Amino acid sequence: MRFKVLATGTIALALVVGAGQLPGATGWPVLGVTLVLLAAFAVGWPRLMKVPSPNPVSLVIFVVGAGATLLGLFARPGPGLGWVAPSLAAGVILMFLTQLVRGTDAQKRLESAATGITGMIIASFGSGWAVLGTEPAGPGLALVAGIGILGAAAPGVLRLPDRVVFPLGFVLAVLLGGAASLLHPGVSLVPALVLGAACGLVVVGSRAMLVSLGGPKGPAQMAAAALAPLLVCGSVTWYILLLLV
Repeated sequence: MRFKVLATGTIALALVVGAGQLPGATGWPVLGVTLVLLAAFAVGWPRLMKVPSPNPVSLVIFVVGAGATLLGLFARPGPGLGWVAPSLAAGVILMFLTQLVRGTDAQKRLESAATGITGMIIASFGSGWAVLGTEPAGPGLALVAGIGILGAAAPGVLRLPDRVVFPLGFVLAVLLGGAASLLHPGVSLVPALVLGAACGLVVVGSRAMLVSLGGPKGPAQMAAAALAPLLVCGSVTWYILLLLV
């Protein structure tokens, strides 16, 4: 299962990074890939977290993630992730409504709402990939982030304890992120190192949490496990662009 999760994440990463590298590409290819990844994550996340009634939760997660992505592209209020707030505000209301309509005798309503809100936050952070596709320096940073993410994820397939995998993945992410700056003239060494470190922490931290949950058990759960850190890294990369590039 470890290899399948890595393969799924690698394919998704190649799609979202490659869409931004297309000659003369605007934000549309990355937007399309981001929405597909959001749909796959939304289906798998409630099942990975073992939510009793997953379909309404999945629907709200996708609507919130897609809404944040579209707001980021077409109604960006300024620097930061300001476009995420309106989508999350509406999503929290919708998420609690999905649990209210289940009835007072339904099990794990509060846990389901908390899981759904967490999924909404992760999905909203995925909007960073789509917004990166509209920036001149975005494709270069996306490439550096993708290489750093792969470096952090690769040791996760080894059957080693977290005390070994965690620092090894982090160090590889930093080193490969820095080396990746040589592939794009628009990205200097310091932002590449910082980006590798930030994305590396997200990936190795996500792996540790997923291992503690027992890991994914099926295709939908596997997709969610692979896509959760990838989506978060979209907004991490966006912030590195704002602060250091």
